[in-house]
Amino acid sequence: MTMDTVTRKSLIYHTGIGGTGAYAATHVVGCSHGCRFPCYAFLMMQRFGKVATYEEWCRPQLVANALQLAQKELPRLRDKAHYVHLSFATDAFMYLHPEVVTLTLQLMHLINSYDIPVHTLTKGVIPEEALQLSHHNQFGITLVSVDEDFRTRYEPGTAPYPERIAGLRRAHDLGFHCFVNMEPYPTPNIWQQDILHVLEAVDFVDEIRLGQLNYNDIVKQYPGWRAFYRQTGVIARDWCAAHGIGYGGIAAADTPRPRRRASDPGDLFSA
Repeated sequence: MTMDTVTRKSLIYHTGIGGTGAYAATHVVGCSHGCRFPCYAFLMMQRFGKVATYEEWCRPQLVANALQLAQKELPRLRDKAHYVHLSFATDAFMYLHPEVVTLTLQLMHLINSYDIPVHTLTKGVIPEEALQLSHHNQFGITLVSVDEDFRTRYEPGTAPYPERIAGLRRAHDLGFHCFVNMEPYPTPNIWQQDILHVLEAVDFVDEIRLGQLNYNDIVKQYPGWRAFYRQTGVIARDWCAAHGIGYGGIAAADTPRPRRRASDPGDLFSA
């Protein structure tokens, strides 16, 4: 089935995430992965009237003039952009959507031709063709569990975890900088798991970032949810330090503190 298309007036934009030289592009509207956390990108697109329903969101549309827009905008960014991220509002390597992957690869090649690196983040599989491009590019996957039952329930259209991890490992083995976003990480009342199992599955990466699950009322129904995230962040931070992996996110800026009395819950909730 041929994907529907839309056109846009602009493509590449400066993002407040990642510093002054950080740019991003959204070359697809919607995402077939259909994540049910809920998906922050879907919530924002719905809020601003870009899509009306979850079902519409799950029928992605290619930006038909993405390459033409990039060709127009990139010359002005050659000395400004430190990198271009693909993408905060869709998936660069959308699983089982070769049309999306093809457009992503075309954009990567074009952006690299201006000596600008590309950062990608996916719940799909990093294609071999992407690994033949500039070694200044960086590749990441989102991984919040290694339980396939969790994936089929909350990330129904995404690549199976073993495929996702294997693609990132191939990138690592070829010398690319690789990272993992463990976000949005679920509380135990949503899914029971040990974060060490998730960390150990990606012990080869350069960087891990842990983030909590937002926009879901079930999270706050878990007693001591703030403490859970703080403790989980400390576990992840210390594990990364022991394995020589960069860490960001929850508890990243914390320094080890003496144990406090369990009867003093205020300490668990202080920022």
